[in-house]
Amino acid sequence: MTIQYWRIRDRYYRLVGSRCSACGAESFPPVYRCKKCGSERMVDKEMPRSGRILTYTQLHEPLPGFEAQAPFYLAVVKLDNGARILTQIVDSPDESVKTGAKVRATVRRAKVDGESGQIVYGFKFIVT
Repeated sequence: MTIQYWRIRDRYYRLVGSRCSACGAESFPPVYRCKKCGSERMVDKEMPRSGRILTYTQLHEPLPGFEAQAPFYLAVVKLDNGARILTQIVDSPDESVKTGAKVRATVRRAKVDGESGQIVYGFKFIVT
């Protein structure tokens, strides 16, 4: 497991993004400069854990490390604050995964480190 992961692990478990102190715009993932006004006065901001699916796709040929999960859904979710996140949709019936569906965040296993066997967790979303 890399040291870098452990230094930023709170971002994985708290769903932390950025908020601009100048204009109030919120972004995920965290940014160093506001996309709206260009200010560099950014602070960490915990993102809401609910939103709606903007668009999605079902992957049948997974990325390396996700073979056992195929097929699975990837979606762009617009969080309740307007920030957007690319995420996996889990534990939801196929017919419930659709544009406009309400979703909420949940913590699930993301991967297992090959050398140490350590399990890494992260946010995924469930249709509510």
